[in-house]
Amino acid sequence: MSIPSGLTTSLIPCCTCGATIAPNASNQCAPCLSTVDIGSIIRRGPGGGELNIHQCRQCRKFDCTGGGRAYLHLEEESPELMAVLLKQIPALNGKNSQHNKRMGVQGLKILDSMFIWTEPNSMRMRVMLTLKADVNDVSIQQRIKVEFIVRWKQCPDCIAESRERTWQAIVQLRQKRDDSRKGLLILELAIARNAEIRKGILSVQTKKNGFDFYFATLDKSRRFTQYLAKAAPMRSKTSQSLVSEDKTNNCANVKTTIVCDMVPLCRDDLIVVQKGAKGVGNLSGRLCLVLKMSSVVHLVDASPARDADMSTRCADLHAEAYWKGGEEKTYRIFLSPSRLVRFVVLDVELCREDERDRYRNGGSEEEDPRQLFKGPQSGVKKYALADVEVARESDFGVNDETFRCVTHLGHLLQVGDTVLGYDITSTVLSSEGESNAFNSSFVLPDIVLCRKVKGGITEPSSGEGKGKEKVKSSASRKKERRMKKEEKAQQKLEEAAARMGLGTDKDIYLDLDDFEDGGGDALSEAAIREKMNQLDEDLADDLDAVERELAIGMGNIAKEDNASEHKEEQDKMP
Repeated sequence: MSIPSGLTTSLIPCCTCGATIAPNASNQCAPCLSTVDIGSIIRRGPGGGELNIHQCRQCRKFDCTGGGRAYLHLEEESPELMAVLLKQIPALNGKNSQHNKRMGVQGLKILDSMFIWTEPNSMRMRVMLTLKADVNDVSIQQRIKVEFIVRWKQCPDCIAESRERTWQAIVQLRQKRDDSRKGLLILELAIARNAEIRKGILSVQTKKNGFDFYFATLDKSRRFTQYLAKAAPMRSKTSQSLVSEDKTNNCANVKTTIVCDMVPLCRDDLIVVQKGAKGVGNLSGRLCLVLKMSSVVHLVDASPARDADMSTRCADLHAEAYWKGGEEKTYRIFLSPSRLVRFVVLDVELCREDERDRYRNGGSEEEDPRQLFKGPQSGVKKYALADVEVARESDFGVNDETFRCVTHLGHLLQVGDTVLGYDITSTVLSSEGESNAFNSSFVLPDIVLCRKVKGGITEPSSGEGKGKEKVKSSASRKKERRMKKEEKAQQKLEEAAARMGLGTDKDIYLDLDDFEDGGGDALSEAAIREKMNQLDEDLADDLDAVERELAIGMGNIAKEDNASEHKEEQDKMP
């Protein structure tokens, strides 16, 4: 403000320090005004207490309104979390206006805000605020540290899930075969890989040939079913039952049951494909080997001709083709993996002349010119037809009997390797109809090789993995047997839940081969407990295929679910 000529401004002493200053409303100089503690006003919580922010212990959502009406997922040190913290300060929201006036502070404005690092387990959040305020009509600016205490408070969704009988949907997963545990194992490992898909599971129960998964909403159960369909071939059927109905308010309590039937086939199964079977190409009327399981069943000819093309000896069996094509009548299990025998490779020769010439030109005569498959970066196809000479591992030192067969493992085997296979010479056909299922040109092989043994996996000794002997009950034998049966079922449930990672919110990566011994059989429960403590970074081929399909199939589903969930949470906010 310009002063007219001829007029002078009178100066006054500061009422605090006595310095000469121009008159103002507070009659104080700037250094004295800066001593006003605005931080005591900002750090004042509701009712004069501490500043708190509530977080759900189970789902880690933050209370965005302070009244527990809306909980949202917020990233650490994110702008959204900063906005929620600033809303918890009463002085900035006009809730302590009377107290501010008594302190002579008005017009609080935030110029800048930033997070201060704190120990993650300290249950504290600290922020640095740059504030501007009017103290007795004089504007001042200060930087203040504000601390919030994180307190646990269960959100409404978790409260509803913790109550009994609150599930609205159940997914019944079944694989109806004698050794269904091995078939369900790939699904257990797929569930363990995705921590997000496990959050919707309220509880799980073990049943005969499968599991029962309980969910709070129908949407979560459908998303879980879609995830399982990407990991294994199956068909699903949905049914609903009415529990209660309120005709006045036009609402009802409906329970939904989703039954998922897996195709009763496992990796390394040797099956007979009936003549005239559809959906398997040139493999109808032949003996086929289940190569791997993903959203479809990958089959390979168990007895290919030497001059055949490898691309024509493979086929994909979809779940719809299996169920509509006659099921077990058309695709009958000839031998299961429990009948696998260990063989030692004595000689390997590729069947295709062009491949032999290419490999022979690439190496010396003294060395093996064949290139083995060592991953996609090796530039070699994984499977190739080869004429292999093998001998039973148990026959070494007993006899000199050897066998020759054509196998698809030409790029995986070399002399001296141990391979698992089926000994057809010691197998008896169940009936004449078994042989009538093949084509007239089919020749039953003596040996069918399945896969190479990566390493010897032995089960723990009989003394390991066993708990303390249980004290015998004084009750009747019938009650004691029932108690043992219940304890065994509970132990089986806990082990299955551990494999699926239901006790953690992290993704678990395990190798499917870790749960099989050197003979192809599934390990015992004690051996599985030992393997669960060791994470293997080298993923099995089966789970690699599942992972690729899940990444493609679940991407759009996750985006839609996140968008709908975010919209619902925004609608809850006032």
